[in-house]
Amino acid sequence: MSKQDARKITIIEELLAGRFTNKQAAELLDLSVRQVQRMKAEASKNGVMSILHKNRGRKPANALDPEMVEAITGIYQTELSGYNFCHATDVLAEEKDIFVSVSTVSRYLKQSGIRSPKAKRRPKKHRSRNAREREGEMVQMDASRFDWLDDGSYIHLHGAIDDATGRILALHFEKEETLEGYCELIFQMNRDGHLPREIYTDARTVFVYDSKTKKKLTLEEELAGKLERQPNFARALKELNILHIVARSAQAKGGIERLWETLQDRLTKDMKRKGVCTVEQANEFLKKYIPYYNRKFAIQASNPEKAYLPKRDIFELQLIFAKHETRKLDSGLSFSFKGQKYRLPVNVGNNKVPAYPHDTITVATSKYIGVQVLYKGLVIKPEPLKTNPKESIAQKPQQQDSLKGLPVQPQSKPKNRSPWFGYTYMFYSKRNRGDISAAQLSR
Repeated sequence: MSKQDARKITIIEELLAGRFTNKQAAELLDLSVRQVQRMKAEASKNGVMSILHKNRGRKPANALDPEMVEAITGIYQTELSGYNFCHATDVLAEEKDIFVSVSTVSRYLKQSGIRSPKAKRRPKKHRSRNAREREGEMVQMDASRFDWLDDGSYIHLHGAIDDATGRILALHFEKEETLEGYCELIFQMNRDGHLPREIYTDARTVFVYDSKTKKKLTLEEELAGKLERQPNFARALKELNILHIVARSAQAKGGIERLWETLQDRLTKDMKRKGVCTVEQANEFLKKYIPYYNRKFAIQASNPEKAYLPKRDIFELQLIFAKHETRKLDSGLSFSFKGQKYRLPVNVGNNKVPAYPHDTITVATSKYIGVQVLYKGLVIKPEPLKTNPKESIAQKPQQQDSLKGLPVQPQSKPKNRSPWFGYTYMFYSKRNRGDISAAQLSR
């Protein structure tokens, strides 16, 4: 008997004994006077225990069969050990055709002495902000270093999530957190028509230069009116008219931080269950996993209108997000880049290249476009020049072998016949003091 039922019986007994009025009993039980009168009549006729619910101690009609409970417990302990209860419920429904609620799985596993591996800690208090109203207004981007393949090799998962809906827009694995990884996210979003208006990132040097690594502007950049030098990624976002917002704490971009918490728990186990063991296989697996995640966890934006930017040409986008460096042309309209000599062609299509010696050009390079030159609105493919290696002035091996065994003559130093040889500082100091005779001075 529960404490609440025992209290109810005690109050009704006092009511039957005349120590309480109907109104007093109703106030104590938080019921109406009419309901108390019905309970009093039932207790007078059939005893005090008759006021308790008739289903007490009876097995519920929707209770699981003991064999089903044993099957769920066995599957969790053998195949799903370490899964949180919500994830385990999804796997039971998708792969085992066992359709039960999360609360049911949680209740029976706890009764078996199994505790959920998802630890609960008291959250810290941080000032919250409202999510954006329209999908596509802002995207949160970040990378997470974790043992994603569950083999001890820590790799980085780059991700982009919509701020209004929580939808995953792009995911990509790389061995390190790199510019190429974030560029791949941009290319994926552009392919699906999901270029955002704003991008929210942390203060990594991929996005911003800190005070220690901040580079000084060149004279040409100062004359052009630039205030500071930006990394390639930030420069590319500015060219696309995408606003870049820098978060100063992990809590500021809580959406993608919660995404990492979910994926580190779910994605790792799902890839291991499917036999994914390489970075290439993992990137291929993400193509099917992103729609699955969005169907399950994405929500509706408060405003149904979408705010994505128009789709861009892929080559144009690759050119913008390439690494840009400046070079100067020599008298032969050629330049050096990473140890290789290049020359501009005379014509591009039907137009002559309007280049002159000592002009400044921009060299764009990436694994997608190779080496391209940007000059006065033109995109030019430079021609690599062949350079002849310089001949070594060292002696040939056969000449060195022929000199072995010959006597080595000591080098003779020619005699110094200068009239000033031997006259040192001490000589002149003695002369000034009169310590040197006239005969010594005349020799």
